[in-house]
Amino acid sequence: MREACREERLFLAIGGVADALVEEAGAEAPRRQSPLMRWTAIAAAAAVVAAAGLGVLPRMGGAAGDTGIIENNSPAGGMAFLSYAGPVLPLTVLDGPEGLPAAREVSWDFSGATEGQGSALYQVTVTDDTIIRNDSEGAVTLTVGYPAAASLQDGEKTLPVLTVDGAQTETAMLWGDTGAGGVWESAQLSSWEDYRELLGDGRYLSEAREEPPALEQQVTVWEIVDSTAPAVDHARMAPTLAIRFQVDEARTQVFTYGFNGASFEEDGSRQYDYFVPQQGDRDSRRLLIFWGEVPEEYTIEGYENGACETPLEGVTGRMTAFTTTLRALMDQLAEEELARMGEELLTRLEAVKGATRRLMGRLLTLEEKDYSSYYLEDVLSYVYASQRVAWCTAEVTVPAGGEVRVTARYQKAPSYDFACAGQGEPGRFGFDMAAGLGSSLRFTSVTARLENTEGVELEEQSFGFDLAKGITRVALPLEEEYFYMVVKRKG
Repeated sequence: MREACREERLFLAIGGVADALVEEAGAEAPRRQSPLMRWTAIAAAAAVVAAAGLGVLPRMGGAAGDTGIIENNSPAGGMAFLSYAGPVLPLTVLDGPEGLPAAREVSWDFSGATEGQGSALYQVTVTDDTIIRNDSEGAVTLTVGYPAAASLQDGEKTLPVLTVDGAQTETAMLWGDTGAGGVWESAQLSSWEDYRELLGDGRYLSEAREEPPALEQQVTVWEIVDSTAPAVDHARMAPTLAIRFQVDEARTQVFTYGFNGASFEEDGSRQYDYFVPQQGDRDSRRLLIFWGEVPEEYTIEGYENGACETPLEGVTGRMTAFTTTLRALMDQLAEEELARMGEELLTRLEAVKGATRRLMGRLLTLEEKDYSSYYLEDVLSYVYASQRVAWCTAEVTVPAGGEVRVTARYQKAPSYDFACAGQGEPGRFGFDMAAGLGSSLRFTSVTARLENTEGVELEEQSFGFDLAKGITRVALPLEEEYFYMVVKRKG
């Protein structure tokens, strides 16, 4: 035992919680960046890197015609941007008969385009009207869902609001998963093709309606609380706590929360460390979570900084332990994270819990060890920041031989290029739509409309608009599934 460093060794019964779980060690340092901010930055950087070889290659489309509504017979093109916001998607029926006839009209209102910088400049209001017709002899009651590209951290205005025949109706949100592929692969859906693959066969929607994994696994949690550190020159030191123990990796999986660094040895020895916050700074919870056998001993020691090379006396903390289920622990951490992010997001707590359980369920099935996958704050941040599809759902009744109008309205962010990327053309913004992707309705007509375009130039498109001739409303060919436009501000 090294008294100068206040190192202490405790022996624990496996799964037990002893009164002697008191440990002096800890560390204090500058407040670190929140996991959400870190993951959002990583996702943005990844989007730049992933798109670096793409360039911006929208293909020309369009058709000439007289004023008023015209038929667009040109093939649909495509567009590529470093930051892709996802297409406008069609209404579908979640519960009820398939193949009901429907007419759809989508409008983009550019009146919100204002002076300024960045993608917010061309955020527009999308209104998507769908008239569902019932040709049967009896009324039918449907559960409809309007999908939108979204993340769980998005503001309410970016999520669709539904009205039925112009009247507000009771709605609920159904959140899809992060998508197909590996555990971490779908933080950003980066192209129209990604959405087509995601929604084309209906499995994504079906899985969104299934119950997520229960996560009833029993875990033992070590938590270090009341961390303190001596007053030091923080320009030279960042007091750090390090905890060491050994596990049998065939019998134990370790998850962590609130640690800044880690190291692993081939014999199963682990070290996790964190900075002790300065006086008055908000601290994080410091958790080591054991699924399987619990280490029988550990050591804790304080250091001058995160290199964990020079011991520092006076770094202290108190160790506690408890047992719980993995689900209860993740639910609690999700609620704590959302509370810090703002009251508005607490309305999505159940959705966050479900999304977290789905991701954790995949992590638990990994055959190869990937230690970076087990930092629970990064799991939660990934859940918040990942792009996914969410449906705004409502129940509607269509009378016999009649029809009902379902209107979705929301603020739609554009696709754009990063000014700092050195690739693409900043100042160009893209909007696109999928005519019938993932919908069980049978569209008999699809129309597109532009509103308040006085300050807008259409640079490239496949819709068939012609602003110079006043053609701002076009009937789209039913055989085409995808349409796009690239816009700039006039002048």
